[in-house]
Amino acid sequence: MSSSITLDEIFEVVVISMRDAFLAVTVFVAAMVLLFSWLQYVSAGRFVGWIRDNRGLQPLIGALMGLTPGCGGAIIVMPMYTKGYVTYGTVIATLIATLGDAAFVLIGAVFQDISFLAPVVAVHLISFIVAVTWGFAVDRFGITPISPLGITKKKSLHVAEEMKYISPEEKDVAIISELPRESQEGLGYKIIHQGYRVWWVVTIIGFSLGILLLIWYAQDPEYSPSLVWDPFTRDGLITWVGFMGTLLSIILYISSKNFIRDDTEATIGDKLNSFDETLVHAASETAFVTFWVVLAYLIFEFGMLFSGISESDLSQGGAGAEAVVVAAIIGLVPGCGPQIIAISAYVEGIVSFPALVSNAISQDGDALFPLLVRHKKASIWATVHTTLPALIVGFLFMWLLDEYQILAEILQP
Repeated sequence: MSSSITLDEIFEVVVISMRDAFLAVTVFVAAMVLLFSWLQYVSAGRFVGWIRDNRGLQPLIGALMGLTPGCGGAIIVMPMYTKGYVTYGTVIATLIATLGDAAFVLIGAVFQDISFLAPVVAVHLISFIVAVTWGFAVDRFGITPISPLGITKKKSLHVAEEMKYISPEEKDVAIISELPRESQEGLGYKIIHQGYRVWWVVTIIGFSLGILLLIWYAQDPEYSPSLVWDPFTRDGLITWVGFMGTLLSIILYISSKNFIRDDTEATIGDKLNSFDETLVHAASETAFVTFWVVLAYLIFEFGMLFSGISESDLSQGGAGAEAVVVAAIIGLVPGCGPQIIAISAYVEGIVSFPALVSNAISQDGDALFPLLVRHKKASIWATVHTTLPALIVGFLFMWLLDEYQILAEILQP
């Protein structure tokens, strides 16, 4: 079958994937990223004091931070752990709750199809409940990187007493002000900090078109934009804005040099100390999501094109226990990129809701990187301690959806 595929068909698949990714996902993700980046900018300092002053509620607070879309909230928690401000259970709760940048893909799906609202709310709620429960349990049973199976005698659960090299003076250093900053040298830095304005202009235009597309789809469910290059026609304008928006996003993505993860401690440090940097990195973060969404689209489209496999064939393979296990294993991979592909597979109807839940609980997004740098043992055990509940809850929902058909209808659009 692959021998009959022409270059024109391949080009069409690429352009349509770029167009649809930008207008169906990127423009809505950009709005959400900007909103939550701004909220982090105005509230992060107060959060640090709040979580330090409420040790008994730390796993709950950590889960709330992890629940916010993107990786910023979760990343802030990691250096707090290595300085003894929060418990290991708080780290686990934060990592379980976070869906990283993949959350924006789910939110974008709701804008396109309201039937995704129930499963999106459900997966976030499930992740939060599991995060809080598992986080408190980890602290209650004395599970730490030093005692990964728990302890039998009473012992402080705070990392400050586990890590003897942390001095009392270090505890008084403000987390936010201590975060590193990006180097202002290099071509990539200049491209991002000068090109983000152009990207935002195109994205604002794209957002307007995205809203109009929702209206046009509602008016005519059979409407589908044609691949037209005349910018003075409706479909031509859609093609050009979608194509150029994705192209600019790819340029920003490459310039950032963060190919697997988009958020680092340096980018978080920039965002939390400057609103201008918040705009810059909101563009960069959205560009990161765009690249991986386009990659997911191309993998799915070319996979079906060259293999002759239909979406229904793929969805049948993504509904079994193997999908739950594979989704949890993908969650072990640090960084948001692979997770965006996994979440996109659910949005495209290729994998089941139990697999979505498994990946959502298992994945740690970009938050694992700062923990890996500061405390390798904690980062390794954290992946184990988040994967176990991912498999348990994933298989539980396999049984529930098989037992109660109404749940399957609600959670699998």
